Amino acid sequence: MQTTIVLFAVFAATVANSTVFATLGLHGRSVGLSELEVGAIFASSGVLFFLTSSHWGRLSDRIGRGPVMAAGLAATALSLFLFAGLYAAGGTFLALLLARAIYGLLAGSLQPAATACMADTAVERRASAVALIGASVGIASIAGPLFAASVAGLGLAVPVAAGGILTALAAAATLAGVREGPRQPVWARTATPPVEGLAPYLAVGFTMILGFGALQPTTAFYVQDRFALETAAAVRQASLASAGFAAGSFVVQGFVIRLLPLRPQQLLSFGLAVCLLGAGGGLVAPEPEALIAAFGVMGAGYGLAQSGLTASVSILGGEHRQGQVAGRLQAVLSAAWIVGALGGSALYPFAIAAPLLIAAGAMTIAVMLSYAGASPATAQIRR
Repeated sequence: MQTTIVLFAVFAATVANSTVFATLGLHGRSVGLSELEVGAIFASSGVLFFLTSSHWGRLSDRIGRGPVMAAGLAATALSLFLFAGLYAAGGTFLALLLARAIYGLLAGSLQPAATACMADTAVERRASAVALIGASVGIASIAGPLFAASVAGLGLAVPVAAGGILTALAAAATLAGVREGPRQPVWARTATPPVEGLAPYLAVGFTMILGFGALQPTTAFYVQDRFALETAAAVRQASLASAGFAAGSFVVQGFVIRLLPLRPQQLLSFGLAVCLLGAGGGLVAPEPEALIAAFGVMGAGYGLAQSGLTASVSILGGEHRQGQVAGRLQAVLSAAWIVGALGGSALYPFAIAAPLLIAAGAMTIAVMLSYAGASPATAQIRR
């Protein structure tokens, strides 16, 4: 039952957040924001995730997973209700930035605590266990954009407000149903030495997410500008591209990974190569349907790579530092997302293909880093 609640919490938060990704760019254009300002709003949460995620991960080791997860869900709900109100009122840059900052301050607690909770309950098969987190994110990332696309005609505030309600329900369920995970022993609370072998995986994760960060805030712009679509059609096609990415990730993490005879580091390297293939396909896509397919390939690669990366890091965390390593990983990925989002948004006005070129280059570098920096310990441990 606890596992079900954890997965529902991740699902709810991802559905809710995806409604912002599907709508903020187009609301920004309607009130005169530049692409860079929209990217800055997105990136602000990444800055705060970077600053706070390690703290939240360590705190979940000490006081338990449930309270830390619930705090992140409550902040997500509050932020979404603010976004919905600002959309209806024509809110501009500073107000939208504040709403996103509320999310960034507390919502960074959810992913490290949820990942650590899954790792606590499945020590022997961590890749498969943490892949369920990714699968939950994947199916939610399908549902969120599709929902946003289906109700776009009712106003951009509608899907965002609905996401806030769903996340509030998840916060209540988490408080009621997620019991505290294993706490750190007393000696581990006062001494937290560096985790040996973690740095190479953080470098790979940073590079990978930098590429995806460049794409996320610019996809709606790219679809609209590349294929000359009106706003409603652009929302639909961009949402379908996001859903294609999520579908690829969900299928891989929910079903395929359990069948693959690959170690975590092998999953990571193979997945990054598939991501590179998808980015190349996006660059040459002649029509929206081909772009959606390319995003699906990238999603499949991401599902493989993310599971391999998270499992490798979890193995290094041992028994008592799951929250710590999950928080460190979340902080680094958040920093990468900031750089990618700002870079993609800043370069987009000069070349609409720039975000996809950044993604392709980042995946190429990440593949090389994954082969060069694998930890011998994780390379020998099966899924």
